[in-house]
Amino acid sequence: MPVTINGDGSIAGLSVGGLGNGGVVDADSLASNAVTNAKIAANAVTSTKIADLFSSGSITIGGVRIQTGTITTDSSTSTASDSYGISVRKYRSKDVTGLTGFASAPKVWASLASDYHDAQICTIHAITTSQFTVVYACSRDGGIQSKPLNWLAIGEAS
Repeated sequence: MPVTINGDGSIAGLSVGGLGNGGVVDADSLASNAVTNAKIAANAVTSTKIADLFSSGSITIGGVRIQTGTITTDSSTSTASDSYGISVRKYRSKDVTGLTGFASAPKVWASLASDYHDAQICTIHAITTSQFTVVYACSRDGGIQSKPLNWLAIGEAS
């Protein structure tokens, strides 16, 4: 049967296996699970690659780098007084190292896992491609001593 290019752009007359390397193939012409992870571009998103974020703590998708982590806050606190209605405030700052794969300083978010309602992240500063400093506070020592602090960094991949 001859190969015919129709007016709508479709091609008639091709048989199975009729395309060589570089031929046009759409999703409907592929068998289920015919494409393996090894054949998917390094920056393509797959469930396997997304699972890497949770097993290794980092993933690069295209030009975007995402990294997560958890640290434990210090077991001691510092005390500060202010005139804003709270007579004593407990606080600490902690340097977090281990950021990798960022071309420039990423955006960083943090969450303090405390059962005290007034425990909070005050600020995140001194962010570089490899570390940042987080300041956290509470009105009582127990709200910030030895608590899990989860963080997320998102930025341009190097």
